[in-house]
Amino acid sequence: METFFRVGCQIDEVKLIDLVLRRYHTLDVLKVLDIDQVLRLLLMAIEDEQKERYREEWLHLLPAMVFAQHYMTFEEFYNTCTGANIDNRPVDEIIAEIDRKHAEAREEK
Repeated sequence: METFFRVGCQIDEVKLIDLVLRRYHTLDVLKVLDIDQVLRLLLMAIEDEQKERYREEWLHLLPAMVFAQHYMTFEEFYNTCTGANIDNRPVDEIIAEIDRKHAEAREEK
C-alpha cells in the first residue's frame, strides 16, 4: 500500500491516465486487475518511459562519445543517470576493498 501512495504522490493524474491510454488504449484493462497488479503495471510503464527517454538521450550523445573515444554502453549510461551504480556500502568497507586491491596489484608485480 505504501507503493500506491508513493507513486500517487509523484505522478500527475492526467499524466498517469495518458500513460495508461498510450500503452493499453483503454482504462478497461485496469478494471479486471487487483490493486497490486495495477501498481506493478504502472510502475513498469513509468520505468519503461524513463528508460526510453534515457535511451534517446544516449543515442544523441553516442556520436560524440565515439568521436572522443569515451564510449559508454547504454546500460552504463542508464545506471549512471539513475544512480544505480552508486555503492551504498559503508566508507570503511569501500576503502578496505580498495586497499586490498592495491595490495594484490603490488603482489602481482
